[in-house]
Amino acid sequence: MVKSAEIFVNQASSLAKKLKVNDFIIGFTVVAFGTSLPELTSSIFSSLSGHNKLLVSNIIGSNITNLCLILGVTALFNNYRIRKRDVDVNIPINLAAMMAFWTLSSYMGLTLNWAAGVSLILIFLLLLILSGEYNHFEVSNKEYVVFKPLLLVVSLAILVVSGKVCIEQIINLANLLKISETILGYFLLAIGTSLPELATTWMAVKRKDGELAIGNILGSNLFNLLFIFGISAFIRPVSLDGFVFDLVFLTGITLMVYVFAIVGKKYALSRKEGVGLLLLYILFVVFEVSKNLF
Repeated sequence: MVKSAEIFVNQASSLAKKLKVNDFIIGFTVVAFGTSLPELTSSIFSSLSGHNKLLVSNIIGSNITNLCLILGVTALFNNYRIRKRDVDVNIPINLAAMMAFWTLSSYMGLTLNWAAGVSLILIFLLLLILSGEYNHFEVSNKEYVVFKPLLLVVSLAILVVSGKVCIEQIINLANLLKISETILGYFLLAIGTSLPELATTWMAVKRKDGELAIGNILGSNLFNLLFIFGISAFIRPVSLDGFVFDLVFLTGITLMVYVFAIVGKKYALSRKEGVGLLLLYILFVVFEVSKNLF
């Protein structure tokens, strides 16, 4: 699933580059969508099979993994700059998405139905357009893989099939080990489906392309929270009951990334911020394991 997503991302990025799309928009849309395809496919199959806890923990867990684990590990080994536009516009857009999600889910009694799904997708499109309006800069000349349309289609097909198999086997594993699907959703499925984000962010930072790195994380989280929850709610109502603290934690982490970006070494994520994000992730792990196993 992860490998097919990687191939799809490379091909989609190559196509976007041919169309003269700039690096941040590629990161915020094509790459973020592509690296979130494992979450999308696994969430769709979780919803179709009626495994609500696996669906919700996958999405929330992936976003927390992106912000804490991926940004934390990356910052621990690579100090990188965050552009002023990220602090002024792109991170606040993610915070606005969290507030919109909170407002809608509270109004719906913590159960997202098809109407909530439509609303989430419309909010997602609105924020995406707003982000595009504030992110204009020149196109770089970085090399991308050769675009092959057939490879793009085949990789997408493999991604869908492998996503279905993955969900079936995780459900079987939960039954075999007699443990909560939430635990597997947070720490097996979420981390597994976040591997494309980790690889993309790491390589972007190593190439000194911080725009692609932060754009990937912010775009992926926005896609997960609004679009994937929205699509899932079309298939079957999504219950958020029992996940309130987890959503509060995700909101707090998003705010902490904003704080880290403007304090200390301004507009940068250094080793100190990386350690802070990793400690927050460990705190989340300890809480979830104690809540679901003891």
